[in-house]
Amino acid sequence: MKMGFFDDIEFEEGSKSKNKDKEELIASLLRKGERCMPDLDLDSIDDIVNYLLEKNQHDKAINCVDSLLDYYPYSNEIWQRKAIIYDHKGDYENAIECFDKAISLNPNDEESLINKGITLDNSGGFLDALKCFDDVLNFAPHNIDALFNKGLVLEKCDRFEDAIFCFEKIIELEPDHKDAFYELGYCFDYIERLSDSLSSYDKHINIVPFNYNAWYNKGVVLSRMGRYYYAIESYEMALSVNPKFASAWYNKGNAYASLGILTKAIADYKTALSYNRKDVFALYNLASAYEQIGNNREAIETFTKAIAVDPAHYESYFGRGNCYYQLEDFNKSLRDYDKAVELFRENPELWYAKADAEYNLGRIPESIQSYKTVLALNPDNRQASLDLANTYIDIEKYDDADSILCALIESNPAWAEPYYSKSKLNFLKAEIEIGIKYIEMAFTINPQDRFDYEFEADWEKVLQFLISRDA
Repeated sequence: MKMGFFDDIEFEEGSKSKNKDKEELIASLLRKGERCMPDLDLDSIDDIVNYLLEKNQHDKAINCVDSLLDYYPYSNEIWQRKAIIYDHKGDYENAIECFDKAISLNPNDEESLINKGITLDNSGGFLDALKCFDDVLNFAPHNIDALFNKGLVLEKCDRFEDAIFCFEKIIELEPDHKDAFYELGYCFDYIERLSDSLSSYDKHINIVPFNYNAWYNKGVVLSRMGRYYYAIESYEMALSVNPKFASAWYNKGNAYASLGILTKAIADYKTALSYNRKDVFALYNLASAYEQIGNNREAIETFTKAIAVDPAHYESYFGRGNCYYQLEDFNKSLRDYDKAVELFRENPELWYAKADAEYNLGRIPESIQSYKTVLALNPDNRQASLDLANTYIDIEKYDDADSILCALIESNPAWAEPYYSKSKLNFLKAEIEIGIKYIEMAFTINPQDRFDYEFEADWEKVLQFLISRDA
């Protein structure tokens, strides 16, 4: 369709005259000015549609296109423009109806079929979207737009191998297709083909060296490969292009933390938070780094900030509880563990910490119940079994303790700790000879623990050694 009245209008970007000309054209269309209709070309239509979409004036754009359809009701192109306006507005149902009208007028219109597929994708109709792209590929198997958009939808359906096929086909047709390399990097990363992912991002970066998202994604892949120094270099490249990229600061901090360089990790977490102070993950990791360097007060303050951002973040309650525990403030520690358990009752690690805090507060029955919960959630946790047995010893429930210790020794005969506890149990029961037997068995496994003692004279010395191991 050729309409040439406005061909001589110069629409220079940002010029006042450009916008004035557009507004005059829009006003004429809304008045259904007959003079302008036959002389308007598709480029000018697209120009005014885009202008109105940028201003979010969807209804005015639809009215302009409806004016055109009064004159050209069988124009496949104008129906497609109307559909695009509805898509931009988020009215997918009307958009699809308009695309169907356009396609009915030209069943082999690749552009309308692809754009309908994109709208279906936007509305969550992934299977119908794939059908649109396949319809195009049935008669135009080398259509790169159809292949690319099909690949994007397949990604959303977690069909990464099929998506990879699409993107690799694109690269066969267009070896420098930067976006196909980028998407390949994402797909390969998701299916754990990390070397292929890294190679794909490198090929994308060779074409588009200043794409900070690609440098960032490359850093993520390198971190997953354990190549933290190289990951840091990639994050720094991303940040050289976009210094306010909070996620790159955060992940660079994670890479430094993985290397044990906590001062730099802390600095990077702080920078990330300067751009996004409500990032609960950055707050949590910053607090954890403080905890690791022994700065429990700063860690507690930062965990508290994380909790203020996300009151359901059980990890921050757990982390703050651990800090209070290190400071021997067991009441506050238990309060936080209780909250963490309330939020995630199926986590045995939380119950274990709760049990230890209860034990240190002398709340032995509660502690025993918590240790039992740990074992109900994780029956193979032998350390929790040992702690439960030792707790039973403390309250002189020797039979319960003995039953657990015998099971531990039977299942883990090369682990010395149950033998020490069994020895302690027998000493407390005044079964000295049996106690000596078990400590000798422990010394056989851990000869570095052995010390000189006399059987008759030094059994109290041996008992004190056993008690001190629990301190």
